[in-house]
Amino acid sequence: MKELSEWLAANTPLEPEVNKFVELFAQERMRLLGDKTIAQFVARLQRDPKEAMNLHQHLAPPETWLFRYGAAFEVLRDELQKRDRSQVIHVASLGCATGSEPFSIAATALSCGLTASQIRILALDYSEEHLAFSRTGRASALAQRTPIPNWASPFLRPTTQGQLQLDPQGLSMIDFMRGDLSTWKPDRMFDFVFCRNVAIYFNETTKKRLGKLLSEITKANGLLFLGHADSMILADTDMRRSEVDHAFVFSKHEKTRQQPTSDAFMKASDPAIIPVVRSTPAHPAPSKPTAGTKQATSVVSPAMAPMDLFTKAQIAADSGNMLVAERALLELLAVKPAEIEAHALFGCVQMAQNKFTEAERSFTKVVYLDPLNSLALLSLAALADLRSDAKSAERFRDRAARTVVEKRID
Repeated sequence: MKELSEWLAANTPLEPEVNKFVELFAQERMRLLGDKTIAQFVARLQRDPKEAMNLHQHLAPPETWLFRYGAAFEVLRDELQKRDRSQVIHVASLGCATGSEPFSIAATALSCGLTASQIRILALDYSEEHLAFSRTGRASALAQRTPIPNWASPFLRPTTQGQLQLDPQGLSMIDFMRGDLSTWKPDRMFDFVFCRNVAIYFNETTKKRLGKLLSEITKANGLLFLGHADSMILADTDMRRSEVDHAFVFSKHEKTRQQPTSDAFMKASDPAIIPVVRSTPAHPAPSKPTAGTKQATSVVSPAMAPMDLFTKAQIAADSGNMLVAERALLELLAVKPAEIEAHALFGCVQMAQNKFTEAERSFTKVVYLDPLNSLALLSLAALADLRSDAKSAERFRDRAARTVVEKRID
């Protein structure tokens, strides 16, 4: 595989570990195409742009779901409601995968009464396959992993096939575009930029370029939304984390920059007051806190629904409050011991606290429940590296690579 590794290193902007996933996919392509050697396959990649594109599209899994990191959309909604509507609002969803993020942005805009003439959402992705699916406006049943706010649910209607369909007015707000973030040169600046959990796949050179790019395209009064593992790419820029958002929001480092309001902070930091869509009657949501009301930060209400507990844990973990996240997840798992996402998040929380034995136990449970969970397998590989068990680490990475191929073939 040396020739393929060298081609990937020279022709892709991704981490070498990500490229390992593609090597197994390449073996399957070689078998289908009849190439006898890696050298023959690499020669094909060099002369056939479509085959190279096909390989590129399998470099990183399209991991995305509706209202991922729900706190970010509470902050976005609050900001949209305050914006001057005489000027077109520009939003970017970079690395949009199969569309759940731009769909969530569009539903948020619709809930604020915005129209397609007032807001434009750029949905950029490298994969034409992803974009083709996104253009349908449909999200699979798996795209609803965390609660959809009540204010957004009218704009995401269930279909008879078990999917969710974005309102046509919302779909008309989105401009889908193919682009490579390692070389992309935008023609405008944006009021809001979403680029979450994308940088983790890139090599160091591309990460630095991306950090600079995101800083340059975010307007002075704009906001940049990143994932929990992405903030290091902004180290050499003028972007700084907001102190009051709990949603991994960044803005230009200016004393005059107005931070998100305390109202947005309350909604983002306490999921107990975020309405969610439920199929059965539930306890009424607590009323909005008033002045003088003490906000709960470490106590989880016994009446909170299981999905509310997961959201609370996710927001707490994203904001660095690992103890709150841990308590919420323990309560959730006591009620739903087979909740895969909860075990996976619990493992991440334990790793963040250097509780490696507990983290390994959690990720092992995830793999037991979902043998194709690449996140858990890669986490187990990292934990094996920490205890200098290179053989186990390689075994877990090989399993993670195979999951990508198996999911694609399915």
